[in-house]
Amino acid sequence: MRFLRQHIWSTQEILQLVLGLSSRQATHKTLTKIEEKGYLRRHTYQTLGGKITIWGITSQGQTIAFNVENESLISTYFEPNRISEQTIHHQLDIQKLRLKAEIASWINWIDGDRLGAFDKNQKRPDAIALDCRSKRVAIECERTFKSLKRYEQILVEYLKLIKIGQIDNVVWVCPTLEMAARLRKIFRSFTSVRVNGQQVLIEPERHHTNIYFCSYEQWPNYE
Repeated sequence: MRFLRQHIWSTQEILQLVLGLSSRQATHKTLTKIEEKGYLRRHTYQTLGGKITIWGITSQGQTIAFNVENESLISTYFEPNRISEQTIHHQLDIQKLRLKAEIASWINWIDGDRLGAFDKNQKRPDAIALDCRSKRVAIECERTFKSLKRYEQILVEYLKLIKIGQIDNVVWVCPTLEMAARLRKIFRSFTSVRVNGQQVLIEPERHHTNIYFCSYEQWPNYE
C-alpha cells in the first residue's frame, strides 16, 4: 500500500517484488485479500501486446496508506478509464527502475507528479531520488524519441535546475544501449541553446558534466 500510495497502480509481477513473495500464487492471494477489504481494485486492459491486468489503490486504500504523524492524504486513486496504453508501459518501466535503484541503496524516490516543489512551468522529471552517494538525481525514462526542438527546451530546463542546485545530476534511461547512445549524441549536438530569447553557447566541459545516459540493463550504474 505504501508503494501504491505514490505509484497508484501496478502489475502483479511488480507487486510480487514489492511484497517479497516467491510465487505468483501467493502474490495473487495477497492482492485478492486486500481487494476484498476495498483497498485495491483490478482492471484488465486489451493492448497491442495482449491483455494486461492492473491493480490499483482505491480512495479508501489511500486513507490507510499514509503516515498520520508526518504525511498528508493523497487524493489520487486508480481510475481505469483515465489510463492509456502508452502510459501503462511508461509507468511500469519507471516502477521497475525504482526497484532496481532501491536494491542499489537509492532512497527517497519521488515520482514526477508528486513533486509539488517544482514550478508549474518547469520540466518535471519522471522521478527524483538520492543515489548511493546522496546525489539528487532527476530520472527520465525515455522509451521513444522526441523532436530536436523539444530536447533543446528540456536541456535548457535541466541546466537551469542544476545551476540553482535543485538537482545534482540528470540521467536519461533508455530501453537499449543503442537508444541511449543515440540520445547522448543528440544532446551533445547542441552547440548553443536559446535562453530567454538569447542564444547561449554550450560549453561541454561545464554543461555536459552532470548529464548522463544509460540503458535499462546498465541502470542504476549511470556514470
